Amino acid sequence: MSDKKIIHIGSTVEKAEQGDYTLDVASILKEGWAITKNHKTPIISGLLFVFFIAIIAVSVIASYLGGPENMMADPQANVIANMVLTVIIWPFLAGVEMMGVSHAVGIKTRTGFVFAFLKRSAFIALTAIIVWSLTSLGFALILPGIYIAIALSLTVPLLIEKNMTPIQAIILSFKATRFQWLRLLQIYSALFSLAIMSILPAVMGAPLLISLPIMVVALLLLAPYYYNVKGILYREIFGVSMQVVDNNGRKDTYFSA
Repeated sequence: MSDKKIIHIGSTVEKAEQGDYTLDVASILKEGWAITKNHKTPIISGLLFVFFIAIIAVSVIASYLGGPENMMADPQANVIANMVLTVIIWPFLAGVEMMGVSHAVGIKTRTGFVFAFLKRSAFIALTAIIVWSLTSLGFALILPGIYIAIALSLTVPLLIEKNMTPIQAIILSFKATRFQWLRLLQIYSALFSLAIMSILPAVMGAPLLISLPIMVVALLLLAPYYYNVKGILYREIFGVSMQVVDNNGRKDTYFSA
């Protein structure tokens, strides 16, 4: 016989809408690194799977759009390719996003998480397309693009964990992140700076035997670090509800939505 109970960790949607939460930049980055030391393999393997899917998708899309050269040269073909690729990979990438959320609340994950939310593929793909479109339009003016990219960076976890519609998730993300947007900018800027530093030796012309290992090792650490930090941000801003099921002494944990 199983016993179920709901536990909640972090903030709440109501607090997020009112800005009743705080973000300690240093503490979040420090906690993200501590989590990454113990929870990086599933994210790395999940991203490798998504990368493999993306390569296949790009090859197929390019063949229908007249080849890679034509796809890159033709702005319309490039937009179509980006939209199709977004629809294909985001239902899997959403699983990687939720790995970070899971790690932030102490749930272990596995590579198979990339398949965990395919039942919501249509909503995830639609959300990703809307976010991509808004961000692309914003980046045409540079600064609005940066604002939108940060403001909507947690939209997909909202869609999944809170069981929201795409529009609900986008609106809530805009509402909640405006209160601490500058601190979010600091956190994402720190992550971006680390990524730039990892490729700096190659850019500055260091020997390949030196620059390539540095870049590979750094990126293999930074990718899970990025998603784990996002998971912490989600917990601190919106909170996470989980369903704990006790099956004859064995406790299984699921997102309550």
